Amino acid sequence: MASSVAVVEIVVIVHLLAAMVWVGGSVALVFAGVPAIRTLEGESRGRAIRELGRRWRRLGYGALLVLAVSGVPLAQHDYHQGRSPFQTVLWVKVVLSVGLVVSSYLHNFVLGPRLQSEVREGRPQRTRPALVVVGWTSLALTLTVPVLGAILAHLA
Repeated sequence: MASSVAVVEIVVIVHLLAAMVWVGGSVALVFAGVPAIRTLEGESRGRAIRELGRRWRRLGYGALLVLAVSGVPLAQHDYHQGRSPFQTVLWVKVVLSVGLVVSSYLHNFVLGPRLQSEVREGRPQRTRPALVVVGWTSLALTLTVPVLGAILAHLA
């Protein structure tokens, strides 16, 4: 029994560390990295944002993967039969987590490259408003999902 408690505690620690990487990195990108890059002009600006994105993706998406993998056994540990507030909050967290992954994917792999193409080719930047909305949505979800995790820990 004591060893299964220790395993759960280790999984909680890994889950929290991965959340720290994702949330801290996202906040640093939004409020420090991107504003610093906006001071650059021309091709150096595009190169800097691409390089920042490439370097962040491995770390950030790795953290999201760890969160998903560690979150499953944590949810199973406290998920009991029947309907409960824990289950309701858990399913809201799952849905918002999927929304976070989708919005992040759209931002990094669809809208971001499309905007870069528009800028490179001198076309009107029609993608920028959608990219901004999706980016802020991703940040809002990034901040909301861990709050739901804290609520789950309280309910467990």
